[in-house]
Amino acid sequence: MAKRPPSLLRKGLYWSLALAVGAAAAAEEHDPLTEWELVNGAAIETRAKLKQARRPEPLRRQIADLAIRSAAGAERALAIGDASLFDSYRRQFREQFADVRWRFGLRAARGIGAAEYAQGVLALHGYFGPPGVEAACRHFGAALAKGYAGAKFRLSQCLEKDEPPRAAALLQEAAASGHPVAAELLGRACLEAKPPQASCAREQLTAAAAAGRPSAQSALAWMYAQGVGGKADPARAARLYLQAARAGDATAQNNAGELFETGRGVEADPKQALDWYRKAAEAGFAPGQFNLGRLHASGTGVPQDFSEARNWLEKAERGGIPAARKLLDWMDQAKSDK
Repeated sequence: MAKRPPSLLRKGLYWSLALAVGAAAAAEEHDPLTEWELVNGAAIETRAKLKQARRPEPLRRQIADLAIRSAAGAERALAIGDASLFDSYRRQFREQFADVRWRFGLRAARGIGAAEYAQGVLALHGYFGPPGVEAACRHFGAALAKGYAGAKFRLSQCLEKDEPPRAAALLQEAAASGHPVAAELLGRACLEAKPPQASCAREQLTAAAAAGRPSAQSALAWMYAQGVGGKADPARAARLYLQAARAGDATAQNNAGELFETGRGVEADPKQALDWYRKAAEAGFAPGQFNLGRLHASGTGVPQDFSEARNWLEKAERGGIPAARKLLDWMDQAKSDK
């Protein structure tokens, strides 16, 4: 398991996980990592009891309920942009719950929307075979029809092409209920509108960033850095960029490098600038590759090294950065002038 990111320490920032399994109407909300730990521990304990049980069926039903929680938790991990935690959930399901997934169909037939939703998650992400988007969308639609509101975001994505008005309404409802991806998508749409709807963008991106989505933190940081929708706030932009950069967002890593290179919002630090540019470059982000090559070419914060600079600048050029070719030409000219 990866260490818990700082953004996951906050509670109550996630949309309702209304499982409605058995007689329970809802499960207590936990951050996705805590939920993984609770489900895993409960599964181990319940299976141990199962070996000694004279009446095993109630315990098997409990394991199936935990499996539904695991599937929902995997989606929540993705919603906050934590791919590593999602992989942990998927392994958890395969190791702990593979033998009870057939019970989802029984629960779904009894009108349990959370079971339909869990079936959709397994299909969408190919837990036990190739991903099946069409099957997943059927389950998400059925889950919502059976009252599972947590299916709204996934169903909005399913309907985006064929039923745009309904998809848009579902996305709005998902964002209003606290779904981080829905909020970020709405925020970016507001930001890209003509003219931009800055207050809407800031409101939605703030919600998504608070839930822990690094890409939303990076977009919100850009708004504060540029003064979009209000006065520029370099220090706040820097905090958000660094939060997203530490979580692995390549755009934020590149922008964090620029902050430390220029001293905007933070104290200038060439070494940290180089380190952040390198992280973005190694992640395959072309602007980060250009900036890393540029520092090696100029000898900023690192000994001048045309060979290393060429390595990164050529990658940046292939990644669509025209300025990389100009710098490569300058390096060739400088070498020939010696």
